[in-house]
This record gives sequence, structure tokens and C-alpha cells, in this order.
Amino acid sequence: MPYRFIAIDLDGTLLDSARRLSPGSAAAIAACVARGARVVLATGRSFNSARPYIQELALHPPHITLNGGVLAEPETGRFTVRATLSPLQLDAVLDLLTARGIAHTVFGAGGIYAAPGTPHLEVLEGYGEPPAVPCAPEELRNVPAPLKVLAFLPPGPLDQELAIAAGAQVATIRSGEHFFEFVPPGVSKGAALSELMARYGVAREEVLAIGDGENDLSMFAVAGMSVAMADAPARVRAQARELTASCAAGGVALALQRLVLH
Repeated sequence: MPYRFIAIDLDGTLLDSARRLSPGSAAAIAACVARGARVVLATGRSFNSARPYIQELALHPPHITLNGGVLAEPETGRFTVRATLSPLQLDAVLDLLTARGIAHTVFGAGGIYAAPGTPHLEVLEGYGEPPAVPCAPEELRNVPAPLKVLAFLPPGPLDQELAIAAGAQVATIRSGEHFFEFVPPGVSKGAALSELMARYGVAREEVLAIGDGENDLSMFAVAGMSVAMADAPARVRAQARELTASCAAGGVALALQRLVLH
């Protein structure tokens, strides 16, 4: 059965460390679309940050953004917020991070919010995210429609400590080298992908997911074929059905050539 629904992560998968899209990957994606496959981007970024690549690839919606928190369909003006953090959930996360002195931002439906002087905001802007709206720490608790809290945190023992401290009231995910996130329970790239599979009547065996991060594992769990990049963490490679080359070596193009365009 051919793969007719292809979900591809952005950073570290489709985009290299300089956030460039390789011509080979773009050509392979275009060839898949020409054969009738639907290609969606699945990213932890907001839609505004992902939009230049969606436009460059001429991909039709929907796309999975904010780690599955929002399904973006700009051509129809429809942005489906799949879940938001409740006031109690948001308070608990902010208390947790504040007590440990961990820099953080709150992503809301209307933008990104951070206390004045929050460090590392330039890292987000480097990914094409809009500048954070400054607001007092207490005002972060009143951000309308909070979609996630992003902590600036390198990988390490704190990941597990924070996940345990958060408990079942929120979900946690390592979404990048600098980012550890708190999202509503049930929000993930995989859950959003499952929703799209049901919407379009796509069987599991027809779905291909390609990624390099822990936030891609939920997609690997629901897709019939999962492919990890060669330089993905060991845990991610271990849970993929196949491996491809690194992003710098054109891994996405190679995977699509082998599995879809052969």
C-alpha cells in the first residue's frame, strides 16, 4: 500500500542547523505531492514561524503546529486549537518553573508572552518566532488561551524531575536542544496526526512520519512507517522502524526516494 499521508518534522529533519531547506528535499516533497500524497509539516513551532517553509514548499493545509496544539489551515482561515491549559494547570507550571529559577515563556493564541528581562528570547526569534510580548510575571497567569509553556532548558536530569513534579495534570516534552515544554494532557504531534488520519480516512499503513526528536515519537507510534534521522538521539532512533541519513546529508530526500518515489 503506498504512503499517501506524509508527516515531516521541521528542525533537524527538514531544516539543517542554519534552518535551510535543501533543494533535494524540496524536489522530493514536490514529487510526492505530484503523485497524490498529502504532505504536512509537524512542528513545535507556531504557524507564523513555519509559514515561510510551507509557502516555499507550496504545501496545502492542514499543518500540525505547536507540537499538536494547533492545526493550521490558513487557506480557509481556520486554526483549530485542540486544547488549552486551564488556569490551575498554568499556575502549577509557572509555580514549578519560578521556584527553580528556570526562564520560560507562555504561548497563547494571540502570541508569545514573557516577563521583562527573560533571558534566551533571542533563541526563539532565531527560529522565526515573533518577539515576546512583555508582561509582569503575575500577568503570565492570565494569558488568554494558553497553549503551552516553554522553558529554556538544556537536556539533563531536570527533564525527569520536572516531568515527575508536573504529574498527570500536564504533559511534558523535550522539543529541542534548548526547549522543554508543558502542554495540555493529550496534546502531541501523534494525537494531531491521528485526528487528521481520521478526517481524511487514511489507514495507518498509508502514513509515513519522519523526525529526529522526542516530540516526534508520538507520530512514530501512530504511523505505519516511521523514519528517524541518523543524528537523532538514540532513544528516537530505537523507536523508528527505519533510519535515514542526517539532515545535512539529505536524509528526508533519501527516505522519500526509497519509500515513496522508488
